[in-house]
Amino acid sequence: MASTSLRQQLSIMRQSLFDEGLLDHDQVSYLETLENEDDPYFIENVFTLFLRDSSRYIDSIEKALVTSLVDYLVMERMMY
Repeated sequence: MASTSLRQQLSIMRQSLFDEGLLDHDQVSYLETLENEDDPYFIENVFTLFLRDSSRYIDSIEKALVTSLVDYLVMERMMY
């Protein structure tokens, strides 16, 4: 019963991320096709890396924006 509730919560959270435009449905669907028996945690690993790296990039972007001369090429790479 508890696992059903957790699955429902995850499903609702996932859908809200799609609805808010924070996740792209087509990209997530594509990633889901890459997950298989050889790498059953593929999507989890991709999202973990993304979240870890994105916080580092956001910090770098914030620091770069307070400098008097902003290097827009560097900023573009960090934002990509």
